[in-house]
Amino acid sequence: MGKPFETLMPKPDIDGLDQGGIALPEVLVPLGTRTGFNTRNDAAGFPWATGRWDGSFVPFSRTDMERQASADPRPSLQARYANRAAYEAKVRSAAAAVVAQGFLLPEDVDALVGEPGGLYHRIMAHDPAERSCEYLFSR
Repeated sequence: MGKPFETLMPKPDIDGLDQGGIALPEVLVPLGTRTGFNTRNDAAGFPWATGRWDGSFVPFSRTDMERQASADPRPSLQARYANRAAYEAKVRSAAAAVVAQGFLLPEDVDALVGEPGGLYHRIMAHDPAERSCEYLFSR
């Protein structure tokens, strides 16, 4: 059997986020790593291949203690943002910069602050022992 297909991927930054392209507020002020692919494991079969191309989101650990316990090399939310208000202020600032570059309409800023703010809250309220990812979706 021949060599498996190779897949080219964008180079990630320190948070595992793709470099290049237009950086929107949710990428400039991240809550986790977003990928353009899903990885596969031995149980799913073909572990060398990528799964469906709809992407993954892997939230950052909530605290430094959780980050160390899981050996996550990415800084925790606690290390990045003092609280939700501080996070939302950074998102608003990033959104203003994207508006100034012409890639976002001013009337879209409030939605782009509120939606990630809700995700921040859901991540911080989630017990990491609970393996479901339903909390990531707005309710």
